[in-house]
Amino acid sequence: MKRSKYVQLPLAASVAMAISGCGPTEKTYAVQKKYNFQSVQQCADEKLPVDVCSDAYMTALAEHRRMAPVYDNQADCDADFVADWCQQDSAGKFIPRLGGFELTADGQVTQSQVDAARAQLPASETSNSGGGSGFSTSSLLTGLLIGNMLSNNRNSYYSEPVYRYRDDRGSYGSSTLSQRIAKGSTFYRSNQAKYGSGYSTTSTRPAKKPISVASSTSRGGFGSKASARSGWGGGSSS
Repeated sequence: MKRSKYVQLPLAASVAMAISGCGPTEKTYAVQKKYNFQSVQQCADEKLPVDVCSDAYMTALAEHRRMAPVYDNQADCDADFVADWCQQDSAGKFIPRLGGFELTADGQVTQSQVDAARAQLPASETSNSGGGSGFSTSSLLTGLLIGNMLSNNRNSYYSEPVYRYRDDRGSYGSSTLSQRIAKGSTFYRSNQAKYGSGYSTTSTRPAKKPISVASSTSRGGFGSKASARSGWGGGSSS
């Protein structure tokens, strides 16, 4: 009797494991959205996690320090960006001021996460978010989903520095360097183009993993929390 009982227990366990292994896989949905922020506070106001906003800003700041165009004189810098937008560094060179950061959220959410986010919506928004499975493009629902996704997966976003510029028609805008390069800008007046290999979509590729806030804020200057939260000058982006 003891031997028979001993044999039956692992058999029961294996049956339970087989049943659980055959269950349906939960449906997932791709979520992607680009944000253009001028400050960490503006990012947080969109209901995105504050620590994610800070990391995204610090990543953009590090990229700005790494690849911002450098010019021998202010006139050349202003010509590629906006008049009086460039500033002189400690070496006497001119670089464009950081105009903000672009945060790109790109990942997946499950049906249960969609249902949980929908339950947080006010009654006035529920009808706009779609019923049953899946989800519509309701901005509030999408914002909740992205906020949860960023909190749970730090590899689901990346950021780039944003700069003010003036296009051929004289209109002001904000853009990343990679976006301007994709449209034909070469920044040929910059020292990088004159004395180095110049710019390409590869050299300006955004960092995929945010850097640590603590390691960046300790440097002071542009990286201080005060400047991160106060934003940048030069008016609003268009």
